[in-house]
This record gives sequence, structure tokens and C-alpha cells, in this order.
Amino acid sequence: MSARAATTAPASSLLLVAILTLAWGCNWPVLKLGVTAFAPLTFRASTLPFAGLGLLLISRLSGDSIRIPRRWWGRVVALALFNITAWNVLIVFGVQQMPAGRSAIIAYTLPIWSFLFSLWLLHEPLSGRKVVGLVLGISGLAVLLGEEVANVRRAPIGTLLIVGAAVAWGFGTVLLRRWAPPLPQSTLTGWLMLLGWIPVVLAAPALDPHPLASLATMSGTGWFAIVYNIFISGALANWAWFRMARTLPVAVSSLSSLPVPVVGVLSSMVFLGERPGVSEFLALALVLMSLAAVMWPQRR
Repeated sequence: MSARAATTAPASSLLLVAILTLAWGCNWPVLKLGVTAFAPLTFRASTLPFAGLGLLLISRLSGDSIRIPRRWWGRVVALALFNITAWNVLIVFGVQQMPAGRSAIIAYTLPIWSFLFSLWLLHEPLSGRKVVGLVLGISGLAVLLGEEVANVRRAPIGTLLIVGAAVAWGFGTVLLRRWAPPLPQSTLTGWLMLLGWIPVVLAAPALDPHPLASLATMSGTGWFAIVYNIFISGALANWAWFRMARTLPVAVSSLSSLPVPVVGVLSSMVFLGERPGVSEFLALALVLMSLAAVMWPQRR
């Protein structure tokens, strides 16, 4: 890659950051509505396969191959289990027990875990900008986590489930960067969602009582949650995320997700009736500075 491309690539990724921020940030109140209307695994099992099939269809229509080479199947399955299955199962049960905005905050401790895993598995070099970005991002999350100390005592299981989801996602992100499957972006994302969906749909009948009954009596709100999670949060945002995770250093791609919990908190306030406070706006400023530190193009 040329020196000019190396310096301008992060700037071109700002569009992907915007997609993730809006799509996943606004999905937290939508997700709360979804797991309120449906049993958690039924809700997730109803969205993942359609998003995955849609991405594979886009890949085929674009002229890309949707075939996975035989020697890559094991690694793609492992990536699906960490990035899709573990994340989705733990999140839907965790957010069922906690406020949507606060769930988003805990979930996006992702940069901490992926940063630690990348030091172990990738030996990525540290730069001053990455360290500054990480410190600013963690500071923004710490501001919002200040009130979470009491909430951990009130809902310890929900908190642990969401922390577990963040750890699994962080590990899966580092594995994706380490293995770098030689597949087109839409093909890889579609297969990850389909393969990650299989354990979810198999577990749903055992863990969700009467899964079909909730679908039969679905309200307009429930339909909206499903459609949003298929097309916006599912297909579009996952495509953007896995593209960033494959092309950017782990520290940069992970930190680029930090605006999501701030939007998640604010959108939960708008749609679920909570009120913004000084801490949310302070966290927003810190998170945006963190993003600028790692994404802003450097001058040579």
C-alpha cells in the first residue's frame, strides 16, 4: 500500500463508522422492545438467517463467489461462534434484565478486550495515537459506568452476561484479523450470520417457552424490531463492521465502535423515556475525541 493510501484509508472508513454508530446505536432501544415482545432467542432466531441470506444474495448478484474453501470451514465456524452466536445469545438475555442504554455501555467495553487479545495474538505495534484514543475512549465509558456500580449489585447476572458478550466479541474480532479468511466481504458476513444462527435456533425451543406463539401474536412494534434487525442492524451494520475488522488494525476498528453506546444511551432516552444528563454529554465528547485520535488522517 502506498504512503498516500495508508494515510487516507482511515478517513474513508469514517462512513463505515457513521453507519455503525447510527445503526447499532439506535438498535439498543429497538432490541429492548424486541426482547420484551418476544422470548429472547426466538427474537434473535427470527432475524439472523434473513440478514445472512440477504448478504449472500447480494454477493452472488455482485458476481462474487459464495463458496467457502474446504480448508476454511473450521475457522469460519469458529468465527461465527464467537462473533455471532455468543454475542447475540448473551446480549439478548442480558438486555432483558437491564436498561437498554446501560447495556450498550457495558457491551462496548469491547475495545479493552480486543486490545488485550491483540497484544497476545497479533503483537500489534502501539502508537501514541492508539494509546491516547484508548485512554480517551475508556474515560468516556468510565463516566457512564460510574452509576453502573450500584446496578451491578441489582442485576449481577445481566451485567455478567453482557460483559461475557463483549469478551467473546473482542476475541472473535482479533481472530478475524489474525486468520483473514480469503472471502468477499458480503460472502463472509453472510456465512458468519447463517452459521452463527444455527446454535441459536437449535437452543430456542429448549430455552424459550412457546416460541411460535409469540410470533403468531406479534404486534406492530415487534414487526418493526424484527425488520430493523434484519436489514439495518443485521445486514448493513454487520457488513460494515466486518469490513472494518478485516481492513483496519484491531485497536482502530475497536475504538471506532465507541460512539455506538453513546448513541444507544441517547436513543434509549428518546424512545424509552429516559433523560440525558451531564455524564452522557461528557462521555460523548470523550468518545468523539477518542475516535478522532485514531481515525483522523496523518500528515506526512
